[in-house]
Amino acid sequence: MNAKQIVQVIENTCRDLDSLGLIFTHISPCIINLKGFERVTWPTKSSGNATAYPFGSLEQYLEWVREGEFMCLLFDYSLIRVSYECMGNTIIGHNLLYWPCPIDFLGDVETISDLCDGIEMCLESPRRHSEIVDLAMRTPMRFDFDPARESSNHPLIHLHTQFEDARMSVQQAMCFPAFMKKIIRTFYHDKWAMYPEIEALHEQTIEHEDDQYDSQAHCFHVFWN
Repeated sequence: MNAKQIVQVIENTCRDLDSLGLIFTHISPCIINLKGFERVTWPTKSSGNATAYPFGSLEQYLEWVREGEFMCLLFDYSLIRVSYECMGNTIIGHNLLYWPCPIDFLGDVETISDLCDGIEMCLESPRRHSEIVDLAMRTPMRFDFDPARESSNHPLIHLHTQFEDARMSVQQAMCFPAFMKKIIRTFYHDKWAMYPEIEALHEQTIEHEDDQYDSQAHCFHVFWN
């Protein structure tokens, strides 16, 4: 797939999931031309001087939601943030993040502003605002496909969860529909059972060489059929 095709696949998948009531809001991806390759990503508003918050922190989630630095928010305000790097018709890397919303709302959330207000309440004092929001702090899960940095300590495809420096070897790279299907099937059993249309979303295999390095000993690995 080339960059334009990936943009269309992301748009179509978000549209289909939105029609099932599974998306709170989504943002059209864009293509950035870089040296020798193209990146499909979310439109960024922040400058290079933006604060670098710790991986998985409430502050990081709040900044990304407030600035629109995501591809979509699911119906429960979980954040989906993806990018793909392409050289012609070949995908040479990806970054796929699923971040379950780190707070639970005890009332309705109608706008992005409402969502940001709730996060700020938790940053201020979860106990003080316990009738409105509840701190959940579920860990992000980021799947990286990064051939350029592969080494014995940096698996070709890996999962970051809880700790930025922890990399669990993963079986294969994923197109966007495959990523979304795995998220819904794993974390939203009722939605998967309710909407058979999700399983029918078209997937395309991302070709890549077999691992050049053996899986790391004494580390967790992620595999699926």
